[in-house]
Amino acid sequence: MRALSVSAALPALLLPGLALGQASPAPVTQLDTLSVTGTRTEKPIGEETGTVSVIPEQDLRRRGVHRPQDAVRYEPGVAVGNQPTRAGQGNYTIRGIGGNRVRVQVDGVKIPDYPASNPAYTRDTVEFDSLKRLEILRGPGSALYGSDALGGVVAYVTKDPEDYLNEVGRDWTIGGRGSYDSSDKSFGKAATAAGRVGPVQGLLNYTRRDGNEVKNKGALKANPQDYTSDNLLGKLVIGEKDNRLRLTGEYLKRETDTNVLTDLSASVLGSQGKDTTQRFRVSLDHSYARPLSFIDQIDTKLFYTSASREEVTEQRRLTSGLARYRFSDLDFTQDIYGGEVQAKSSASWFGLSHAFTYGVSLDQTKTERPRNRYERTLATGAITSTFSGGPGVPADVFPNKTFPDTKTLQAGAYLQDEIKTGPWTFLPAVRFDYYRLTPSPDQAFANTNYRNFEIREFSDTAVSPKFGTTYKIDERFSVFGQYAHGFRAPPYDDANIGFTNGPSRYEILPNANLKPEESDGVEAGLRGKFKDGSSFSASGFYNAYTDFIESTMIGTTRDGITQYQSRNVSKATIWGLEARGEYRFMPDWGLHGSLAYAHGTNDDTNQPLDNIAPFTLRAGLTYDHPTQNWGASLMASHYAQKDRVSNPSFYKVPSATIMDVSGYWDITEQFGLTAGVYNLFDKQYYNALDVSGFQANRTDLERYTQPGRTFMVGLSARW
Repeated sequence: MRALSVSAALPALLLPGLALGQASPAPVTQLDTLSVTGTRTEKPIGEETGTVSVIPEQDLRRRGVHRPQDAVRYEPGVAVGNQPTRAGQGNYTIRGIGGNRVRVQVDGVKIPDYPASNPAYTRDTVEFDSLKRLEILRGPGSALYGSDALGGVVAYVTKDPEDYLNEVGRDWTIGGRGSYDSSDKSFGKAATAAGRVGPVQGLLNYTRRDGNEVKNKGALKANPQDYTSDNLLGKLVIGEKDNRLRLTGEYLKRETDTNVLTDLSASVLGSQGKDTTQRFRVSLDHSYARPLSFIDQIDTKLFYTSASREEVTEQRRLTSGLARYRFSDLDFTQDIYGGEVQAKSSASWFGLSHAFTYGVSLDQTKTERPRNRYERTLATGAITSTFSGGPGVPADVFPNKTFPDTKTLQAGAYLQDEIKTGPWTFLPAVRFDYYRLTPSPDQAFANTNYRNFEIREFSDTAVSPKFGTTYKIDERFSVFGQYAHGFRAPPYDDANIGFTNGPSRYEILPNANLKPEESDGVEAGLRGKFKDGSSFSASGFYNAYTDFIESTMIGTTRDGITQYQSRNVSKATIWGLEARGEYRFMPDWGLHGSLAYAHGTNDDTNQPLDNIAPFTLRAGLTYDHPTQNWGASLMASHYAQKDRVSNPSFYKVPSATIMDVSGYWDITEQFGLTAGVYNLFDKQYYNALDVSGFQANRTDLERYTQPGRTFMVGLSARW
């Protein structure tokens, strides 16, 4: 894979490649890259019935990626936002659908989600230095992954010991990497050791990063931050490829100190935040690829993963003329236990080749949201954990919880059949899911649920079908298409939140009658791959969403408390076009480009969806020396104005064009250097996700601008 080959070319750029198809063969292009996410089995992405992207470790390393936003910098239709006041990196959005509606997983184990009642949380809890690749499945993925894959799947795949050992051709290796990114003034340090003794392999990878807030290019700056991040990955692998047992342990801890200047007011004289995010995973998986009756391969996995976030805020306040100190500790914890068995079988029936993939999965999630707060009057030393709720509302008592501790059980069974006959491939699949929410109210929840809203256990089932096909026109061209149904089970907080905020005069009611969110999506496109290394893929998609869960105002009490409740209220459609490709006009030179256009409408109001990114166009040039020891890339990205907003008073993000340049140099077999300059001409621009739904007259808009000119440099060594 060549530098920045995750960017791609417009099909129009590839037309000359048809005439130049006699050029000398080039290295394998991205369309030959293998993916596991699209079909749960290893398959070239050029044979997928939908759109799957694979960003390999080489591209992540050469671009110095250490944030999700940088990882998808050149991915059409995929974006990650950033919150500059405190939370930092947001969540993946795929074709206008984001948050918990996109499944994020690492080595097949889903990453804990975050409470929708606090969207400032993030799932930026994976260290990119430990990755072998990043895969992105666009569109509904519930037929194979169940709930939470309504908008797609983001799959991280970590390295195995053999990935390091194969690079050096020995039974042991040690290595290290250092990097600097000026966008957040961060230094990254990584060390790796891997070895093999007979059938036993081991790996230990440690990464440390220290940095600051992501710099923006505006008159108002992001809140000052200092962060540290530590990540440890360990693996023990026993056996051969056809009978292998693998034990994986992973731990990440990130601590962030923020001077929350945006909190300051006449009553808040100082505000300091300290946030601690931790994620832990241990998994044991076994792959047996020897014939066992009618089963060709069987894979078994057991796992435990947990995530926690502690948000501590210390404030100096002035209330009724008295100086006070306020301490707040808002936590979120989630533990997931699960297992999965997947098998593969093949058969030939009536002249048709069948490759079956089928399995069952079961996991249980426990979610808690404890909150604590106290205030001390400095003059007297008096401490209170009770705060006035205002007229007609009892006092706000801490500790408390906005929703009860909840156990979520999810069980699923799926079947996929890959049928081949001549140039045709058909891919039907279906999944059956059962889910149950079991709340456990306690006194902390009762402290906020003073109206005694009814909290109930509930359960439901879902069926998610999918049907895809590809047709190989000749050795160069193929067409593809699919229909996929998606669903997302009602989450724990939407279903059973019961919370009154007296000072702000609102309350949120639970709703155990919620139905799952659903989607129906179709996609069709054309791919091409040529002998000179040129390639392209272009497709159109249409997704219809129903029963979106949204917080809806339902009335006002006699005490003037506005009531909200999560309800199935929204219908929406999103359609669009995506294209990408590479034209190898000379063996060592490549012209790349991509485009993404999406059009979203809230069908209930006939108004635009605000979370849709504007039209994006990219084009670039890469050069790789014939020795593949060094190369460079120049990439231009154009973002059109976002003129479709649901309210005429909302900010319409202006158009912008930016330029990036990067290069790599493998100095020796042991040492490698990468460097890049991003936003070369220091332009001011926005990520449309960061300011979605903002009023145009907001005085702090420039705080949400993207970084100006930044640079990255990395040095790696291995022995």
